[in-house]
This record gives sequence, C-alpha cells and structure tokens, in this order.
Amino acid sequence: MIKKFKIKHLFQLLLLVIVATVIVDVIRISKYEDIPARPSEGISIKNNQLQYDLANGVDEIDWTQLDGALEWILNEYDCSDFRLINLVRILYEAGDQIPESYREEIEQVLFNFRWWWDDPGENSMCYWTENHQILFASAEYLVGQMYPNTVFSNSGLTGKQHMAKAKKRALDWLEMRWNYGFSEFYSSYYHEDVAALINIIDFADDEELLIKSRMIMDMLFYDIATQNINGMFVSTSARAHAAGRKGGPGSTLGGITRYYWGDGKALNEGKVYGMMTTQNYNLPPVLIEIAKDSSEVIIKQSNGLNISELKSEGYYGTDNRSMMMQWGMGAFTHPEVVRNSLAQIRKCNMFSNDFLKGFKTVDYTLIDWLHLEPAIFRALNPQTNGAAIQEGNTYTLKNKDYTLYTAQSYHPGTYGGQHHISGMNIKNHFSIFHNHPAFEKQSEQGYWRGYGHIPHSAQHKNVNLSIYNIPEKKAMMEVALLDYTHAYFPSELFDSVYIDQNYVFGKKGETYCAFIGANDFKYRDGTNDDIIQKGKQTFWITEAGSLTEDGSFETFMQRIQNNKVSFNAETLELNYQSNNAAYDLKFGADFSIDGKVIDTNYNRYDSPYAKAKKKDKTLTFEFNGKSLFLDFENLIRR
Repeated sequence: MIKKFKIKHLFQLLLLVIVATVIVDVIRISKYEDIPARPSEGISIKNNQLQYDLANGVDEIDWTQLDGALEWILNEYDCSDFRLINLVRILYEAGDQIPESYREEIEQVLFNFRWWWDDPGENSMCYWTENHQILFASAEYLVGQMYPNTVFSNSGLTGKQHMAKAKKRALDWLEMRWNYGFSEFYSSYYHEDVAALINIIDFADDEELLIKSRMIMDMLFYDIATQNINGMFVSTSARAHAAGRKGGPGSTLGGITRYYWGDGKALNEGKVYGMMTTQNYNLPPVLIEIAKDSSEVIIKQSNGLNISELKSEGYYGTDNRSMMMQWGMGAFTHPEVVRNSLAQIRKCNMFSNDFLKGFKTVDYTLIDWLHLEPAIFRALNPQTNGAAIQEGNTYTLKNKDYTLYTAQSYHPGTYGGQHHISGMNIKNHFSIFHNHPAFEKQSEQGYWRGYGHIPHSAQHKNVNLSIYNIPEKKAMMEVALLDYTHAYFPSELFDSVYIDQNYVFGKKGETYCAFIGANDFKYRDGTNDDIIQKGKQTFWITEAGSLTEDGSFETFMQRIQNNKVSFNAETLELNYQSNNAAYDLKFGADFSIDGKVIDTNYNRYDSPYAKAKKKDKTLTFEFNGKSLFLDFENLIRR
C-alpha cells in the first residue's frame, strides 16, 4: 500500500515538473524577438558606384553615396556583408580621401558591428551559406588589420583579436574548398566568393592567407572555365535562381567571363570591381585556354560532402569549423544535424533571426533533455530537409554547339532546395531544363527555382534520362504537391520548335535538342516557354544534337522518333536506345549503358585538364601547352 502511494505521488510530482517546465518554456519562448531581415522601406545603396568613381579618378566625389550602405550595415540587415565589400576597398584604396565626418561614421558602424554569429547581439543576417562565410571573414580580417589596437565596442575585442578570429575561419573555409570543392557548386554565388577573395588577395598582410586565397580563386575560375560555353556560365548547380537556369546574354557572372575570355569588356561598378583594380591576382593563362576550348570534352567532378560523411571527415561537432560545414550545406533541420543547430542557436541568441525563428517551435527543455529532435524531424520530414546541399557528382559534355550537364543520381525523390539537377545550354543563347515545381505558378521563384521532388537523373554523353516519382499524398509539412512536371523551352528564342504528342524538338542555329516524355506535352495556357507534362510517375529524356553530328534538323527529329523507348511506371524503369547505345535507368538504383552499370561517384577532378582525388596534396591543371601547379600545404603556386 505504501509502495503504491509513493509511486502515485512520484508520478504526480513528475507530471507537475513536466507541466511546470513546459509553462516556463512557453513563457520564455513567447519573449523571443522577431528581428526583420530587411528594412520596411527601401534604402538606396550606392557605395559600389562610389568605389568605382574613386578607382577611376572622378573629380567630384559624392560622399553621400555612402549613406545607404552605412545605414544598412548599422542596422545589420541581411546581406550587410555585400555592402562591406566595397566599403573595405574604399578604406584601403582611398582612405586618405575620406572626409573626417564620414570616417568617424564608418568607424562607429564597423566597431559596433556583429561580425559573426558568436559575437554579442542579435540580428537577422545570414552568416552561414558558403559565400556569406568568406565574405564576413574577409571583411572582419581586413577591418581588424586596419585598426589592430582599437577595442571594438560591440565585442570588446581588439582589431588584432578580430583578425585572429577571422583568419581561423577564412583558413578553415579555404581548406574545405581545397579538399572538397564548393558546396554551392557552379553557382552564381561564385560572384560573391570572388569579391571576398580578391579583397584578401589585395589587402591582407598574411602570406598564408594571401597565397591560399589565390589558389582557391584559381580553382573557382577552373569551375567557371569548364562550365561556360562562349562566355555563358550555366550548369548543374547546388544553388541557382531562375535566371541562372534559363541562361542568356546576361549569364556572364557579372561580366567576368566576358572580361577574361570574351570580348574583354571591362567590368562595371559592383561587388567584383576589385578584379579591375587588383595588382595581386593574374588569372593563370591555362584557365583562359580551358575556357576557350571548343573541342568536345567530358568533365566529371565531385563537389562537396554528403551528410553521412560529416562524422568521418571531422565536421560533426558544434565547434565553429564543423558548424560552418554543416550550415554551409544548409543542413539545419536534417536529423543528423538538428541538435547541433539548436545548440548553436541557443548559444548564440539566434532565435530572433528571421531565417531561424522556426526553431522556436522545438525549443523545449524536455525535447532537449530527451534528445527527441532527430526523431521529431525525421517524422515530420519538413521540406527544409531538402535545402541541404550534399555531394554533387557532376557530369558535363561540352562542345562548340552545346553543353549538357547533370548532377548524377543526386538523392532521387527527396525534396529539393535551390538545386539545378540537369539542363542543356543551347550554345550561349539560352538554356533548357525540366523540374517538378515546389509551388504553383503564382510563386515564380518556387515554380522555376526549386524542386518539389528531385528526379533520378543520369547522363552519358549527349543523353540524359530523368525519372520522377512524385508521391500520391502530400507529406505532413509539405506546402504543395503538384501532379505535373514542366520544362523551360522558350519557343520565341528558337528558330524552330516542333511538338508531336510526347516529343518536343528545338533548333537554334546549328544546335538541336529534344525532350521525350511519358505523357503528352503542351505549353501552359498563356505561355510560350513553359511545357507541361501531367503525371506523377513520369520521365523526361533529353538528347542533344547538332548539324555536325546529325546533319539536318529533320534527320535529327526522325532519328529520335525512331528510337526505342519503354517505361514501367510501377517499377520505375526507363529504357532508351539511341545511336547504337542502350540506356537503362531504374529509380533509386542503377544506371547502365549496354548492360554495364555506370559508376557515377567521381574523383575530385576527372577531365582532360585535371585529374585528382579528394584531399590530394597537389593539383595540376594543364592544357594547350600551359599549366598551373598548386601545393596548398606548402604554399606553392606555379
């Protein structure tokens, strides 16, 4: 009887503790502030123009062009690091010209700034994507170097101490790129990486930081060189906006490809204008030769890490280096990472951050004590899990007429973020691609930019096979589940377009392309660039061709329509025969050519220009009698 009494009261006491803990948590969580990431009204940002004017010796300098950038940085709005790029260049290139009143204002803003997520304060800046990481580190290091003995009022650290913090992060970032490549592979965000690196290269006094930054800049430009066609930089990518998928004359990475191996047109004012004024970085001639190569080449490459590799590679903890890798991959809510995310958010007061405020819903003491977060996020499977950027084994076929590119067998069926899995460049005119939209048409970015569900996509030479397996029912936290896939195929940009049931063909100059689907194609009502294919278990076959390879466009179309195609919607097996080759793809399983399974896990570099494994100590790029040798550890760049 006494034992039962004690158990009953113990249970009541436990229940009381649980209820009290939850109540305390609810009150605490309700007090978290929501800080806006952007201003409520527009702010005119003109500091890039100011830096351009100073660099080009304009007689009348309008210093009020700094006002907007300083207001933005003072309020720590998101992308403040973008505004810091040319503010730092102004300090270093034209510091003696800055009026005293503006110098005082600049210093007040910089000394009170929250330079990293572990500094005091709260804001809604994104510190964590790959490009933001190096932008913040670059700016913090260089500002600290300029004011080494000044105590920064927000952090209480001296400039020299800020230099030490930023140098560690920058070197960690550079080492990650050397070992694994860019997690944001082939992305337009390379533009921001260039801006951060050129500032380090031009102004840092540290030899190790300087030389390693040059090497990673070389590797970045190698990526740009191999994935561009006549100056248009579009490829499979971990992060691509709609414009970066569709291609066109503006897809030159802010004019970089035009300047270095196009018509030589100088860059305009902007984040990477430092490339015009730099005295410390010369693009290696071999990379220019590679960019201009018009022969047919196949470029295979491994970029980034899988979440399953974090532990073995030493990036599994909550230390700063590990969190840079995990959050740089966008793996915040992934069951393997979510406890680390919450620990970091708690430690650094980041529940007020507009990008992270959703984590408040699981910031309960009992969930933390019982380590329930992985189970909760595994069960809920939110679409944010699909934002995680994992290893991309990329395959690109490039010739004078087109490029066809794919992230091979990239996590089929999972949610997608800003991934661009596959596509084709029609010379340097524009691109075509297909995807499963994450949202309906009214959300333009979600419609063209991301995936609801990623296909199993695989390529060999000029043929890509992609199978979509869209679930029958929407998941618990899925925003939308559309029952169709679609393609960007702009009829007004082609010379000729021909649709015949589940075939669509396009011709532009001497370049040909074809899509084959499981079901009939039709342009979405009111559009001439958006081809819809209904169905949840479907496929898209892409085949590229040209006048050189196929003769006339009519011959190309006839050949494609005579090719054998079979698809089993239940087993999700696709078979295609073209040009005496038999292609077989099974969703979530093997990709085979003529019965031989194709290994789509690649070395770090595998192309006619470079061959290397992940974490090799040295790299050599060679082509057309020119070469570049890099030894990261021993700081040799030859």
